Amino acid sequence: MYTKRVSLLFAICLSVFQASCAIRSENPGDPNTQEYYENAIINCFITGCDKELIITGGNSLPEGGSLVLSISLVHKPDTSVTYNFSTSNSTIAPISPGTMTFTPSNYNIPQSLTITGASDDSDSTDNSIVISILTPSSETIPYSILQKDNDKFLFATPVSYAGNFAVGGLGDFVCQNEANNLFGSGLPSGTYKTFAVAGTWRRAMPSKIDWILLPNKEYIDFAGGTFVKAFATDANALFAFSTGSGISATSAGYWTGLQTDWSTANTCQGWTSSSGSFQGNFAGNSDPTVGGISTGTPDFCNVTKSLVCVQQ
Repeated sequence: MYTKRVSLLFAICLSVFQASCAIRSENPGDPNTQEYYENAIINCFITGCDKELIITGGNSLPEGGSLVLSISLVHKPDTSVTYNFSTSNSTIAPISPGTMTFTPSNYNIPQSLTITGASDDSDSTDNSIVISILTPSSETIPYSILQKDNDKFLFATPVSYAGNFAVGGLGDFVCQNEANNLFGSGLPSGTYKTFAVAGTWRRAMPSKIDWILLPNKEYIDFAGGTFVKAFATDANALFAFSTGSGISATSAGYWTGLQTDWSTANTCQGWTSSSGSFQGNFAGNSDPTVGGISTGTPDFCNVTKSLVCVQQ
């Protein structure tokens, strides 16, 4: 409909210029003037002669957030017109509303389309989404957005590690090796490091050293392929307690070396000792509270527990 109007506009413009029609006004806003058609042609080239919609709001959809697009028409329709909206993935990017109606009186007043970034806890990749807009003339206008993933993954190892798991500087090697064995079972790929602190190897508080958590992320427990949210992190890259289900391990818990205030506590001599003469702090199984980083009391280093491995 609008393409035909533009074609007609060009035809009229050319006729006006070729025939040297009389100009009844010098007002460039008057359709009877040469200036009016010159401005129309210039605007057409600048904005796109076939442009039908004005869409603002961006293209980035955060997981767990929303993207609001403002939509209006470029041209005034003769009668009421309805546009239909659909999404290429309604599971992770549902939209509302599904239709918008514009009239000759409100065509240039923006209406809102809300796209919700639903949680997608089975991967840690961004997802391309296409919003399809069906026009009154049955043409489809695609609008591409990117759902920005906000997930990181972690898992608890089997109960195989005494307090000397980092002897020889192999603290993170242990977790990467465990992760490599799980990639074939659906664990998202990447580098995995050990959720434990000790001396100058790794520290959470008061100042961070080689800290492994990121701020404002959702940490998903692989949990044998069930993908359960364990914790979310705050702006300080620390677990916000009671934001998930905790980390699934066993009743033995997992070594952390943390005190309940995130400071470093007992660490089995920097995770190099399996002696019953030393102790290390540990966390509890499936505890979404502060117990998910420390039970508050240590255990002897000759006891075997799990480690928690975190995707970087």
